Amino acid sequence: MQEEVYGLFLAAAVIFVGFLGAFLLNRKNIPDAIFLIGFGYILGHYSGWLDPNQFSSIAGYIGALALIAIMFESSLDIDLNELLISAKPALIMAFGGFIVSTLVTFFILYYGFNFFPENPLYSILVGTIVGGGSGAVIASIAPRISIPSSLQLALSLESVLTDVFVIVFTLTILSIVKNQVLGGTTAISIPDVAGQIAAKFSTSLVLGFIGGIILSNLIFRFKKEQHIYVMTFAYLIMLYAGAEFVGGSGAITILTAGIILANLAYLPQFMAGSNIVDVVRYQLFSMESTHAELTLLIRVFFFVEVGLILDLSNVFLLMVSLLLSFALLIARYPLAYYISRGLGFRRKTGIAASVASVFYARGLAAAVMAIFVSQATVTSAGSEVPLVPPSISASILTIASAVILFTNIILTIGVILLKEKAKELLI
Repeated sequence: MQEEVYGLFLAAAVIFVGFLGAFLLNRKNIPDAIFLIGFGYILGHYSGWLDPNQFSSIAGYIGALALIAIMFESSLDIDLNELLISAKPALIMAFGGFIVSTLVTFFILYYGFNFFPENPLYSILVGTIVGGGSGAVIASIAPRISIPSSLQLALSLESVLTDVFVIVFTLTILSIVKNQVLGGTTAISIPDVAGQIAAKFSTSLVLGFIGGIILSNLIFRFKKEQHIYVMTFAYLIMLYAGAEFVGGSGAITILTAGIILANLAYLPQFMAGSNIVDVVRYQLFSMESTHAELTLLIRVFFFVEVGLILDLSNVFLLMVSLLLSFALLIARYPLAYYISRGLGFRRKTGIAASVASVFYARGLAAAVMAIFVSQATVTSAGSEVPLVPPSISASILTIASAVILFTNIILTIGVILLKEKAKELLI
């Protein structure tokens, strides 16, 4: 009984801290992620009240729920016309930024710090893990500060796309490491990687489109039911899980389905008649408040979970991670400048590029893949052995954890410093 009371007290404390973070976000435009991550770290590593190892196995589940809630909430505010304007810059920013971030990380670790020089794949592996921003972090913060909707949408889309790149490329490098351990080939097949990415995107878009149409009909059919939101969120979870099961991206699938719901009026009459459009629009409006509350609750536990799995015990690796975080920020600026001009910010390109640059915080994908690397095994000589040696996987987990923390801190400081300047983009 005492443990249950203790657990309930901690859960209530986490939710209350989340409310305070949301208050600061709404009133002061201060991102709440850093407070929740810090609180999670205090609960785990600093105070010892919770054992981080007990929560590493559920990080993926909490992260998935966070992505579902945040992507659906973000998608409902996306207008199809704005999407067409922002899609190309977001794709360029996502792919170009991921490649640049991966290469910068590789060169700093392998050539600058001699990071396990016997195998350069380990430095590349770190690069792919921290190569992309977090959709759960960026998509939840970008809409809440005073920047043009085109830039908000581009940043949110970019972060979702890079989640896919992080997962695909990290798993690709891991498969190469596995072949190396088993004595096979270690060559990187560019066509295979490109095929995996193309398949993931195409699968996600098709499932999201079909899933959005089906959900609109379900909402129309059960429009008089009292608990229609419960059905909607359960459907989103099933859609996410189904997309992941068939090799797609759950985040992109949910985002696509939400965009379809929000833009039913643009679809042909046989897909969404005027009656369905009106009913879905009304139901989405009535669901908005409930979904916002649920999104906050899930986001709170997600960011606290990230704090729990942070490993900041190695001071040298912390310094390396801090350097990496600033290097990733600096390397991002030229591409952000180019994209800002493409979005039409020709007179105030520098301001737009600075805002776009600081929105690069790492989160869910990096944390999940770092944990996955540390837990991956391979069968060798009839027994299961770690795919990556424990000393190396521990270092990778430390660097990934620290980069998550530092990039979120930099995002927080950047938003504070740039929030007044960013308003000039609206003029």
